[in-house]
Amino acid sequence: MNVSWIFFTFLLLIHTVPVQSVEGFIGESVILPCTFAQNPPVVFWRDEGTRTVCDISGGEASFDEQHSNYKHRVQIFPSKIKEGNFSIKLSNLQHSDGGTYTCTDPSKGLDQQVQLKVEEKPTTPEGKGRRVTPESTSTPRNGDSPRRADDLLTFLLGCALLYSLTF
Repeated sequence: MNVSWIFFTFLLLIHTVPVQSVEGFIGESVILPCTFAQNPPVVFWRDEGTRTVCDISGGEASFDEQHSNYKHRVQIFPSKIKEGNFSIKLSNLQHSDGGTYTCTDPSKGLDQQVQLKVEEKPTTPEGKGRRVTPESTSTPRNGDSPRRADDLLTFLLGCALLYSLTF
């Protein structure tokens, strides 16, 4: 029985929250998604260099500590905060914006990560239309299709729990 609990604990420790991917084009805007089940009083947005992107407190954005790279380019959605939606809109994308962003609820110690990929906007030759293919229409963009948790790991955790309860 001790071995099963050790195995179960190990599986819990290696289980990580998946990183959601968002893609955008230079000069355009993207939504970096972040939702919490309970409405925390404060949420922090940081980039991978731990620079302040935006702080949200009491349903309002605070830009006092915002890094200069993000000045006048970040917007929140106040009407959605009551629903636990702390997503932000990052405008005028630059190639240097690419990377991992973290949305944190410090009261619960919860983090959500978003991987932003910034690309050059594709161009089509003048006089020719863009050819639409199934590949070009099915690619999720801008967080429309969040990635699901690793089903195999979830299955293994369930099996470990059942095993530990049985033996």
